[in-house]
Amino acid sequence: MFMFLNWLKKIRMNKSRVVKKDLKRNFINSLLYLVVIFLCHTAAMMWLQELSLGDSIWLTLTTLTTVGYGDIQIDNPFARMATISLLYFGGIFFLAKTAGDYFDYRATKRYKQFKGEWRWNMCNHIVIISEHEDKIYKQYYERLVTEFRQLKPYQEADIQILTNDFPEGLPDSLRKLGVVHYCGKGNAPKDLEAVNIHKATIIIVLAKKHHDSLSDGNTFDILYRIRDINKTALIAVECVDDVNRVRLQQAGADITIRPVRAYPEMIVSALSAPGCETVMENMFTHEGDKYRRFDVTVRSKPWATLVYNLMEADVGTAVAYISPDGEIRCNPSGKDKIEAKALIVMVREDKAISNEEVLAVL
Repeated sequence: MFMFLNWLKKIRMNKSRVVKKDLKRNFINSLLYLVVIFLCHTAAMMWLQELSLGDSIWLTLTTLTTVGYGDIQIDNPFARMATISLLYFGGIFFLAKTAGDYFDYRATKRYKQFKGEWRWNMCNHIVIISEHEDKIYKQYYERLVTEFRQLKPYQEADIQILTNDFPEGLPDSLRKLGVVHYCGKGNAPKDLEAVNIHKATIIIVLAKKHHDSLSDGNTFDILYRIRDINKTALIAVECVDDVNRVRLQQAGADITIRPVRAYPEMIVSALSAPGCETVMENMFTHEGDKYRRFDVTVRSKPWATLVYNLMEADVGTAVAYISPDGEIRCNPSGKDKIEAKALIVMVREDKAISNEEVLAVL
């Protein structure tokens, strides 16, 4: 008995899928039938009942919608037969069916859009590709999209996420930002086609697992497929192992950046100013240049003069200072006369500089 009920359930589900797939076609067909019936009855009233075009249309509409004002009477028996056969037996049914098909189509469309099954007709849009295995939380996407919205060129840009992270629908917080999604994977050709990857202007490929260097192989596969379809898009990819950077760049990546889940803004900054990702990554490592704090007192000194003195003495580049009340101020105006108890300076790795040496330069 259980097997029989399960079999009936499967048949019903398969039938439901077919019905949803054909809803748009059914609506169009019903509408066409309705138009044909409308035209035929209007022509019949003009010919058999000798009504004007306006009266014929009025009579057809009032009868079809079952309003029936009764201001125009049909006394010709052939005209009555035409009304019975065309409208009573056909038109009223098709009007109800057309309305039902339309509302079913709209409901199905909204459902598929919510579940990530709808193919959006997008062009010059932004596509973000991520894998469900990395368990990227909605806050990451929110900050990433918010950063895009703060840049003038992307304030109105369409943004679509290709992911399996949201099987139960996109969170309201993302939908309010104008984001849509499609459930799928970046290495599936049909899913890339579904998000119109060939029409995208910016594509971001997130690492499958931000802590696993094997993810670079998956990224390479996705990147290769994308570049084969879209030759002009600006593509940014996450690279877990620096050894694979050149390989990804040769495959078509314009920007390669380490996965930093806490700072999605880095990707947007790299896209808006290519090259700055290297500078930002340098901030998180002890290789090459590094940032140092020098506890020196500065009183009423123009920032431009301070920066110049440090660079002329080959100390480094001042990027920020700490005011006497502890506030950190980055990149002030060159004309500002600053009061500081410490400086943040970018120095080369091979430089060993003391607070006294910096104070002597100033």
